[in-house]
This record gives sequence, C-alpha cells and structure tokens, in this order.
Amino acid sequence: MAAKAKAKKASPRVKVAAKTKPKAAAKADGEWPPTAISEAKVKEATGRGWMGWFVILNLMEATSIPHKEVAKRLKEQHGAPSWWAQMIAVEYERARGGRKKNERAGGTYAVNVTKVMPVSLSKLFWAATNAKTRKDWFPPGAFEETSKTKDKYWRGKWKSGRKLESGFYAKGDGKAQIALEIGKLPSPVEVEQERAAWKKAMEKLSGVLS
Repeated sequence: MAAKAKAKKASPRVKVAAKTKPKAAAKADGEWPPTAISEAKVKEATGRGWMGWFVILNLMEATSIPHKEVAKRLKEQHGAPSWWAQMIAVEYERARGGRKKNERAGGTYAVNVTKVMPVSLSKLFWAATNAKTRKDWFPPGAFEETSKTKDKYWRGKWKSGRKLESGFYAKGDGKAQIALEIGKLPSPVEVEQERAAWKKAMEKLSGVLS
C-alpha cells in the first residue's frame, strides 16, 4: 500500500515535467525575450512590448504564413511602423527556431543599427540623405539611391548586391531616430563588419548634426 501511495504522489511530478519540456526546447531554438532589441525600445517605438506582439503573432498563426505577409499584417492591421514590422516578424521567427541570428528570408543576412539624435526629424532626414552631407558620414562603399519619402524612408543599393533601408522617426522634444538595415549580406562575418562600420558612421552623422 505504501508503494502505491508513493506512485500516486509521484505521478503529478511526471506530468509537470512533461509539460515543461517543450518550453525548454523552444528556449534552445531562439531567444525569449529577444535580446537583439530591448523591451523598452520596442515598446517606445510601437506601443507594445514583446509579449504583446508575440500574442498577436500567435493568434495570427504566423509560423504558417510567409514573412512578407506577416510584416504586412503587422503594419496594416496592427499599426506597426514598416521597419518595426519587419523586426518584430524576424524576432518572432528566431524565437520559434525558424531562423538563425540575423538571418533573413532566402538564406541571406542583415544587420540593424539605430541611433536617436538630438535634432528634429526633418533636420535628421535632410542631413542623412543629402548627397553633400552624406559623404561626411557614410562608410566607404558604392551607394545608389532607389527611393525616398521625405522624413520617413530612404532606400538604395549598397556595395555589390547589398541593400540599404533607412527609417526615420520623431521622438519628441527635438529628438529623432534613424534606423538602418543593411541587407542581403552573404554570411554572419559580413554582418559584424557592417555593424562596426555603420556604428562608426552613426557617430560621424551625430558630429555632422552638432
């Protein structure tokens, strides 16, 4: 009888262990919460923290939808700015084990660099995108502008086959943010090279604006 009583007491523990096992596996596949972008940054820029966005994506069944469609729905149905819609979708895919760090659709890689500047949105946009001032802060490399929307977006071809996308956001009290994504990188090695180059470039841009 004592042996049976022990077996009955032990069974709930076995059930709890079985429930917690999938969570451990999910954590090994990706990061939760995402560490690439802090909770404070995503909440400040979008009005929701990571948990809020992940709940939306879970209800959307985002793992069964193409990346572009997920980002589109986040923007059009839930109000996420374009650049942030992409980042939220990517971090969700990473957390679910669908992508490696910095990996994008098609097997290429991308890196993101952001900086808040103590100037107005229009001044930041002008200084960043103007051909004359650009030469004072851009890293070495060929750039070809493909599109520009005043005080919002700036896109172009970067180096050989790479892509540069920039988003601009007002932060209130005479502050604005520039968010860059350098995409279509062939490997993680290029990710770190571009990250270092553009972080240095952001400091130069800050100097141009001061």
